[in-house]
Amino acid sequence: MTEEKNKRRDVSQPDIQFHVPPELEYVYRDIFNVYAGAGDVTIEFGNHHKAMPEHASISNRIVMSTGNAYILVQTLQQALQKAQAALQHNLSKQKEE
Repeated sequence: MTEEKNKRRDVSQPDIQFHVPPELEYVYRDIFNVYAGAGDVTIEFGNHHKAMPEHASISNRIVMSTGNAYILVQTLQQALQKAQAALQHNLSKQKEE
């Protein structure tokens, strides 16, 4: 993103401090559906059934505005790019040793 776009985003996006309780449960999901409408996006998360591989159960449903869905996509893409760069860096270091 250019510096100008970053400045505009910073002006419209206030700094938010997140509180994550230590007892927050982490869950694994291996399937998802996405439905995009005119004003919002719905993402459903679930798991495949081990005993019946052709079946899955939806366990969570998240609805967000279209604007927030675009921010989610951009943020996820940036995080994955950073993780890939770190992985490549670590693999390069291992090969040098």
